[in-house]
Amino acid sequence: MNEIKIDNNSLFIGNNQITFEDKIMEVKIDGDKIFVLLHITPRKKLDYDDCHNIYCYNNHGEKIWQIGQRPNGDDTVFISIDLVDSMLYANDFLGRRFLVNKESGKIEKMYITK
Repeated sequence: MNEIKIDNNSLFIGNNQITFEDKIMEVKIDGDKIFVLLHITPRKKLDYDDCHNIYCYNNHGEKIWQIGQRPNGDDTVFISIDLVDSMLYANDFLGRRFLVNKESGKIEKMYITK
């Protein structure tokens, strides 16, 4: 695995630099996959990338996917990511928790948290 460093809105994977418009909030590593959650600053209007603010890269710095659409409502940002028992979960601002396919970025299941 290449060395990984974060500097505000830049992710360094070995000698590769990936720069995002927004600050990196969280990074999780699972094998050869690097999951990146961006901190989306409040805006008047959110666009597609704002509401799909989770990305996956390989250990060579190549983008594998950007998270897919939610089954119900796709108009808010994700606020956290977790790896639990080798499963990737993402929580959004509305309190919903999603099981995310680590290979494709597709959302496989939605949970409502209380």
